Amino acid sequence: MRYSTAMRLSAAAGVAALALTACGSGSGSDAGQKRIVYVPAVTGIPFYNTVACGAQEKAKELGAKLDVQGPPEFDPAKQSAIVNALVADKPDAIMISVADSKALIPPLKLAKAAGIKIIGVDGDVDDRSIMTTNIISNNIKGGALAADEMAKATGGKGEIMGLNNDPGNPLGEARAKGFTDQLKKYPGMKYLGTQYSKNETAKASSIASSASSSNPRLTGIYAMSTTNSEGAVTGLRESGRTGKVKLIGFDISGPIETALNGKQMDGTIVQHPYQEGQIGVQSALDAVAGKPVPRDQNSDLVFATPANLSTPEVQKYVYKKECGK
Repeated sequence: MRYSTAMRLSAAAGVAALALTACGSGSGSDAGQKRIVYVPAVTGIPFYNTVACGAQEKAKELGAKLDVQGPPEFDPAKQSAIVNALVADKPDAIMISVADSKALIPPLKLAKAAGIKIIGVDGDVDDRSIMTTNIISNNIKGGALAADEMAKATGGKGEIMGLNNDPGNPLGEARAKGFTDQLKKYPGMKYLGTQYSKNETAKASSIASSASSSNPRLTGIYAMSTTNSEGAVTGLRESGRTGKVKLIGFDISGPIETALNGKQMDGTIVQHPYQEGQIGVQSALDAVAGKPVPRDQNSDLVFATPANLSTPEVQKYVYKKECGK
């Protein structure tokens, strides 16, 4: 989602472009050779690659054609230029993970006016009249799940702090609200409030190290993004309180998988971008066919732990660098 795009950028390996086409002749579909273009916020990022992989599989199943066109760096202007070019190209539908909720309004308006169906994946624009649907994780539900798991990890006791990127971000605030509302069900736990890292791993590490060193009553940290989780792992290691201060994260990355396998984290909420891609293609084809499509749709979440990370049930949520791997 837009909230975590910057975290995903930290995993980019300089991939300049993503070119992926999926064609199929699936039976039982009236889609024919309808063409869908997925426009990620940036290419080369496992989360968006996984959306594309899910979309690819569904397009092949339904006999549709899927292309992926995205900018090689996170830049709303470059993503807008791609959408503007697609208006002339006229695919049947555009699936898009918007880089900015305001900047993408003008090009998407043009695309909609040209008769192209607009399907949001992992983030909406501020003008809700543009998209047919938006498919995204339920961040409030994810936050509530994180609170329940924190209560289990700490025995429902002690002081808990939150680590977030910046105040005011809607998705980050939803993750915080779900957590704090659910935490009220556990009277033995006290929430100390949220500190902000500005999406900087080093700052998150410094905050976690300082807080865990200075407060012996701190029993848990809720890290609400990839960057904050990775930083908190380092901070707790520096303070010598790994395992003593329970760490629950949101989202996953290679370093987070390593931390889980090393039991440096107690668990993390993982989104399901593969499913989002599948729902996106199905929604696009339904919209093109004139079938009703819900305006807002949620994908599933799972809680990954050191014990279950390697299981098939959790692995299907883990982001992919390449389809089929």
